[in-house]
Amino acid sequence: MAPINIAKRATPFAVSDVVLVDMARRLYELRKVRDAMLGDALFSEPAWDILLDLFISEHEQRRLSVSAVCIGARAPSATALRYLTMLQDADLVERIRDARDGRRSHVQLTALGRLRMTNLLGRLIDA
Repeated sequence: MAPINIAKRATPFAVSDVVLVDMARRLYELRKVRDAMLGDALFSEPAWDILLDLFISEHEQRRLSVSAVCIGARAPSATALRYLTMLQDADLVERIRDARDGRRSHVQLTALGRLRMTNLLGRLIDA
């Protein structure tokens, strides 16, 4: 398999959103299968799972609560929350207060997070 060229490209990827989301779904599902077959103790990538889940949910026009993001991370809540905070600090995700219920927050990709996920998924497709 040829190495993935991670150098910046002159033009953005011309890959449709549907193809990008399909790649994200396949990666997310592959992680579940890998965990089931090889054990989740060996492989833990909560931040990656969070980013994939948010990318997919945005395309499906679903809003994810903090608790739903933690479930999607497939990690203990404290671990998922720690990674969520790190993703926020990196400006890849943001929490938005629920207008109807101030106790609840939703999580979404920031513009930077969306751009980076789109570029990364595009590179995987282009590889």
